[in-house]
Amino acid sequence: MENWAKGTVTPLASTFPVEEAQKAAKFVDESLETSRQELHKLEEFVQDNRKLMKLVQKLPDEMSHDIMVPFGKAAFFPGRMIHTNEFVVLLGDGYYAERTAKQTLEVLRRRTSVLESKIEDIKTVMEDLHAEASFFTNTAAEAAAGVMEIREDYVEKPILKEKPDLGSWFIF
Repeated sequence: MENWAKGTVTPLASTFPVEEAQKAAKFVDESLETSRQELHKLEEFVQDNRKLMKLVQKLPDEMSHDIMVPFGKAAFFPGRMIHTNEFVVLLGDGYYAERTAKQTLEVLRRRTSVLESKIEDIKTVMEDLHAEASFFTNTAAEAAAGVMEIREDYVEKPILKEKPDLGSWFIF
């Protein structure tokens, strides 16, 4: 007769209390929403940057452009934009520099690539948060349903090795 290993039966609710799992799911959902908002903001920045790149490419095509110049909050008057190949570019931390259209495009391309890498990072974080949220939601549902965790110790049986019959390999 074999010796049966004894195990334990534990309610899932004792390991993961329902309220705690629901709190964790809510916290992860809030983090996910914050990440969504940040992702939306970064995607808007990328779109604005691309529009700006098109404008910077188009402006130097002519020597001057007729524009409406803002005067106060509600008034505009006609004006002319000159020096269309000269731009003042924010380098960061309050530092500006005069750049040509070509140099400005390079700065904008670098900014776009940085923004796109941040977007990819946020998407990766969001995938992880989504998996975490579904885990906590499922755990809370299972704990509330009364799911039990059953654990049994596995006792490995010793394996008896037979000696190989070497006599059949040798012919005398």
